[in-house]
Parts: sequence; structure tokens; C-alpha cells
Amino acid sequence: MSNPFCFKSELWVTKSTGRSAKSLSDFLETLRTIDQLSIFYHFYINIFNYHNLPTYYTNSFAFWFFKNGLLILAEKVSVIDPLDYYDLEDLRRVLIKVVEQNLSSSMLQKELTPFYFITVEREIIDLGCEANNLEEFKEGIKKSSIHSIFYHFITARLNKKTIINDYSSWLHSIGEVKKAEKINRIHPFMMTLYDIKREIIKILGEE
Repeated sequence: MSNPFCFKSELWVTKSTGRSAKSLSDFLETLRTIDQLSIFYHFYINIFNYHNLPTYYTNSFAFWFFKNGLLILAEKVSVIDPLDYYDLEDLRRVLIKVVEQNLSSSMLQKELTPFYFITVEREIIDLGCEANNLEEFKEGIKKSSIHSIFYHFITARLNKKTIINDYSSWLHSIGEVKKAEKINRIHPFMMTLYDIKREIIKILGEE
């Protein structure tokens, strides 16, 4: 028998790092040393905070480039998919590489509207709810907040160093392979957390 699925959630407290960038040179220098959770915040805030960026750019790095008229950089950074990486250091390296490959030396010192690096303190909460079978699992997700969805679908991958989300991993363990694969193919940048929750429930209800 598989282990029960334990539902959790997470809360964020955002904080200023006290660091900012007024040029691409500043940005790259800070990016190399800023704490990992700042990288995490700027890539995922648009999902966690209900798609708060007022454009189709998927992360706040790309949005900053867009605001400063660096449209090629904005496009290149926007297509970085953080779900391809379960190590934030790998994500940091990819971001630096993309920026470096798409700028000229004359762009490095150009004064830009500042980018303020934000970080986050995360608290993981055990909700005291478990599922021992598919029906209990489905009911647990129906009762889950979107921040619980975010934890299991997004950040548990980073915590556990895997590209498979918690839901799919557990479904695999009880033999529900097709449902697991369908859920793991859901892309969070294409929908809100509310949409993701509805889609997961729909998949779980399929025969």
C-alpha cells in the first residue's frame, strides 16, 4: 500500500533585499550573488499572486526589460521555463547566460529604470488532511486553497529536486499513471491557479 498523500500549503512574506540595479551591468553583478529565494520570487510571483503582471511576460525580470525598451531581452527571458529546472542555481545560471548572450557591450552601462530585487520568506504548513485513495485525494484537492495547489504543483518540485509535481508523483504510486501524466503536463503559465485546480479535478474525475 502506498503512503497517504499529506496536504500542505505555503505562505509568503515578501521582503526587500536592499539591492537594486540601474543598468544591465548592475543587474548581472547582483544576479550572481542574490539569494536563491529572490530568483524564486521573481520567476514565480506571477503565478503565486494570480497573474499580477500587466503584460504577457511570465516573470518580473522579463517585464523589467520590457519596461526599459529591451524587447529582445524581454522575449528571451520570458521564454525561460522555470519548471524545466528543479535547482534554483541552474535557473540562475540560465538567466545569466540568456542575458549575456543577448546584449552588446554598449548596453551594459546604459541607465535604466531601477530593478528592485525582492526576496521571500516561505512557511510550509501541514494542513492535517490526508488521502489514502483516489476519492479522498480528489476531495482533498477540492478543499485545497490555491496556495496549497501552488505548493504541491510548483515548489515541492524544488524542495524534492524533481520535475514531477507532488500530485503526479503520488498518483504514480497508486497506479494512476495516465492521470499522473496528464496532470504533470498542465502548464501553470497558461492558466491561473484556480484554472489549474479545476483542471486537476477534471482529470481525476475521468474514467
